[in-house]
Amino acid sequence: MATLLDLDILYKTTISKLPTESRLSYCIKHLDKIQSVLTKNASALDRKQKEQLKEIIEATQKEIRKLGIPC
Repeated sequence: MATLLDLDILYKTTISKLPTESRLSYCIKHLDKIQSVLTKNASALDRKQKEQLKEIIEATQKEIRKLGIPC
């Protein structure tokens, strides 16, 4: 499974270098945004797009757990 560092260039190049609190804030907002996109556009997305969004959601949840917060 890919990690958030693999899937999100902004997180890899910038956010990952910030303090834990800032990384956590980014991840939570990112997770909310991606889940909203998936929910609101589910009927318009093809299977591959849905799978990509789900992969990002899983990677973000994993990163949040890694930062010490259970999802």
